Amino acid sequence: MLTSQRNVTDTVMSSEHHAIRNVMSLIQHDAASRWSAMLNNKISVVRNGRRQLMQTGDVIAATLESYAHLADDGIVTEKIAQTLARGWINDLHLDDDRYAFIFDAQHRVLASGLPGMIGHDLSELRDFKNRPLAQSVLDESRDSGYSFAIYRRPGSPRASIRSSNEPTELSDDKTRYAYFGYFRPWNWVFAVSDSTAAVISQIEAHRAQMEQSLRETLSPLRLAHSGFVFIVADDGRMVVPPPDTHTSLLNGLFNNGQPFRQRLTESAQTDFQMLRIDGAQGPWQVGRVRFSPLQWTIYSVVPEGDLTAPARELLRNQAVIFGAMLVIALFCAWLLAARIVRPLKTLTRFAHQLPEQALHAEDRFPIHIAALPERYQDEVGRLAAAFLYMDGKLRENITRLMKETVARERFESELNIARAIQLGLLPIPLSRVAQERVDLHALMRPAKQVGGDLYDYFILSNGKLCVVIGDVSDKGVPAALFMAITRTLIRATAEDEVDPARIVHKVNDRLAENNPNVMFVTLLVGVLDMATGELIWVNAGHLAPMVIDACGAVRTLAGRSGPACGVQENMPYRTYAAQLQIGETFIAYTDGVTECVNRCNEQYGNDRLVETLTHPTTSTERLTERLVRDVDTFAAGAEQIDDITLLALCRK
Repeated sequence: MLTSQRNVTDTVMSSEHHAIRNVMSLIQHDAASRWSAMLNNKISVVRNGRRQLMQTGDVIAATLESYAHLADDGIVTEKIAQTLARGWINDLHLDDDRYAFIFDAQHRVLASGLPGMIGHDLSELRDFKNRPLAQSVLDESRDSGYSFAIYRRPGSPRASIRSSNEPTELSDDKTRYAYFGYFRPWNWVFAVSDSTAAVISQIEAHRAQMEQSLRETLSPLRLAHSGFVFIVADDGRMVVPPPDTHTSLLNGLFNNGQPFRQRLTESAQTDFQMLRIDGAQGPWQVGRVRFSPLQWTIYSVVPEGDLTAPARELLRNQAVIFGAMLVIALFCAWLLAARIVRPLKTLTRFAHQLPEQALHAEDRFPIHIAALPERYQDEVGRLAAAFLYMDGKLRENITRLMKETVARERFESELNIARAIQLGLLPIPLSRVAQERVDLHALMRPAKQVGGDLYDYFILSNGKLCVVIGDVSDKGVPAALFMAITRTLIRATAEDEVDPARIVHKVNDRLAENNPNVMFVTLLVGVLDMATGELIWVNAGHLAPMVIDACGAVRTLAGRSGPACGVQENMPYRTYAAQLQIGETFIAYTDGVTECVNRCNEQYGNDRLVETLTHPTTSTERLTERLVRDVDTFAAGAEQIDDITLLALCRK
């Protein structure tokens, strides 16, 4: 119904809008033809006036030539000839509004048929193009011989008629047009000026006749049933007023609340434009178009009731049919709904009881629920089957989830135990005697619950201090087991050996004997004579350690003794030696430090490590804490992907 009403309304409105547009176009064409006729008449009057001014100008030019010849022939002096010429101009009476005058190159009036002008300076007078009148016509007439201009001269008072043969001095604030000629012998400009009042009077008379004709044509015109046309000039004057019965429409409001009367004189578009206003008798469709030559706005006004009447009639007829069909449809729907709702209520009660059941236990479905798919072969039956399938899957998933939860809790418990065991493998602090000679601090932070890094320190049988740091190739539980084996092998080997190369050689052979997963560990084993400061070390594929002197300068203990342990048996390892002075700090680390990445996937790197370490060391604990804190600042919350292990040793 609404679609039909809208379609009919749109069709009627489109047709009426097209008809209104055609009417407005015809009015525009009629106004244009009338304007063209008025314009042609205006042009004819102006041309005739200019022709008369030019004829008078030719007479003045000839007369001035005759006076100039008297001076050239020596009959009179040039000054007397100019005086005679000015007197002749002063006595030249053309008619009440037309007179002649002469001005010189200094723009001063020398003679005029209008006595009030004599002696006036024309320098400030401007024409309708806002140019200096005197100078512009002087330049133009000097080049081409003549010029025309329109101007308005204010200031001279109205004077009385001196005699029947003398011109009447009219108010000079009227618009005037004049013909200007250049008299070359004396460098004068003579002018014949006339008032535009006659032209304007004829145009206004023709315009009034045109407006009266339009009123007679448009007043009886009706659009649709009761629409009409009216025309408003830009000054608010009604050229063709609306009917008296609809003058209240001008007090109507547009959608934005603006009164129609206030918008009448606003500039409209040149193209046809449709608007809508709310009047006292209902909404109206308002079309408007601008006729720029006459500064008119043409309005067409049609009540929306005229346009929507066919659609309302159609809507009433459809409403009766629709009401009858609706009653029948509701009765049929009630019968169908009663059949569907009963099993749906049963399923709803079953769904509410599901959370109260022990889903992890086997349970038999109620008989009336299990029978629904067989009883109903439609959507209700399929919905019941889906409920039964969902119940079975829920019980199956709950059972599997409980088993997985138990297994996960057991695994996490085992991981916690493994972490406690791994932390228990870390060395105990050195004896008080050793602590008086060295300041040693180490830390390990696994990436997961258990890690693959290791560190150790202990006193050898010869009284020297052995320090160890390593990194297993894997992560998690396998790496933790391999780390524990490596640490145990190092401790066991160091009971019989004091040479770090022999210790690493034996550990490598034991790890490589049975290594099906080909796991390996990088090791750095150093032995420090705490009395002399002699440091010997073996680097088995590990990162090079560094030494920080008492002033904070950092140097690297370069040298690779051999490959990582656990890859191949019988590998020789070379020993390196260095001297650790009092106040110098030996620091070893794993790649979890230098390969730490931030959120932009940038690595911490060796350069930043050296920059962080380049400071005088007060204690090894503060040194390691400063380094770890800088690594965390760089990571900025990014996930730790590798174990971090540090070992710092300072000789006192």
